[in-house]
Amino acid sequence: MKILKLKDIRSEAIHSLYYDNREKLISSKLKLNFFYYGIPFILSTLLISLNQFLTEDSITYFITGISIFAGLFFNLLIVVSDKMEKRKKLLLSNYEPTHKYAKDYKIFSERLIASISYAIMLSIVIIGLMFFTQLNYQCLEKYFIKEYVEYLKKASDCIFNFGSYFIGFQFIIILLHILTDIYDMLIHDMNTNEYQNEE
Repeated sequence: MKILKLKDIRSEAIHSLYYDNREKLISSKLKLNFFYYGIPFILSTLLISLNQFLTEDSITYFITGISIFAGLFFNLLIVVSDKMEKRKKLLLSNYEPTHKYAKDYKIFSERLIASISYAIMLSIVIIGLMFFTQLNYQCLEKYFIKEYVEYLKKASDCIFNFGSYFIGFQFIIILLHILTDIYDMLIHDMNTNEYQNEE
C-alpha cells in the first residue's frame, strides 16, 4: 500500500510538469519528455564518458545541499497545507469568483504538495545512489579473479554515478518547477482580497 502511495505521488508530480491547474497541456509532451528525461540523460552520459565520477568530498557537499533543501521542503509542506486549510471555507462560497479561486487554489496546492513530496523522495534516492558509488570491492579479490573484481567495480561506478547524476538533474528540474509554483502561490496570496468579497 505504501508503495502505491509513492507511485501516486510520483504520478501527480510528473503530471503537474505537463499540465496546468486547468488540465491544459503546457507544451508538447515530446518537448517536456526531452526536458525532464532527455537532458538529464545526455548530461549524465557526458559526465560519465569524461570519467567525472563522484568523490567523497563532492558527495559530502551534495548531501549537505540536498539535506538543506529536504528540510526546506518539509517546512514548505506545512506552509502550503496551512494556507489550504485557511481557504477551505472559500469553497463553500456562493460567490462564483471566490469559489472558483478556492477550487483552483486547492488543485494547485495538491499538486505543489505532490511535487514537494516527490522532491523529498528523489533526494533520498540520490543519497542512496551516492552511497553506492563508494562501495569497496577489494575484499572480493579473495574469492574471485582480480580482473573480474576490477570489471565489477568499473561497472558499479558507471551505473551508480550515472544514476546519481541522472536523478540529481531531475531533482534540479523539479526544484525549479517548485520554485515557479511557489512564485504563483505568492501571487495568489497578493490577489486573495480580490476574490474574498462575497455578494
